[in-house]
Amino acid sequence: MGRLSERKREEALRLYFDEGMEEEEIARRLGVTQKAIGRVLCDPKGLAPYQKRSEAAKLRAQICVNESAEEAARRQAALLGVETESIRQRAAKDILDRAGVRMQKEEKGEIVIRFTGGEPKLGMPQRSGEDAWS
Repeated sequence: MGRLSERKREEALRLYFDEGMEEEEIARRLGVTQKAIGRVLCDPKGLAPYQKRSEAAKLRAQICVNESAEEAARRQAALLGVETESIRQRAAKDILDRAGVRMQKEEKGEIVIRFTGGEPKLGMPQRSGEDAWS
């Protein structure tokens, strides 16, 4: 198959961006190869109008996320006032974790073990008979 007509290129872009169809599905619908659709979707010339819309959509999504995060933080802080101790503790821990406050871990040092009755025997027992391991 040769190059796609301008109409099919525009339709492929519309189906991908506006309808949310996958490349394979678009290729089947337009009667072309998936590789041809891939080339259309990678062509910067045809993507310019959709890129502006995409950037605007990302900005709108970021605003929604920020507003949701603020509401979630308020709800998390409200959990500090509930009567159930375990819920208050988990809420406090989550708030501190998200704020980057971490408990300092104990220093790692050497562990010394002393045996009062001499050193224990090391290694596996010798097998003598079928029921030696039971």
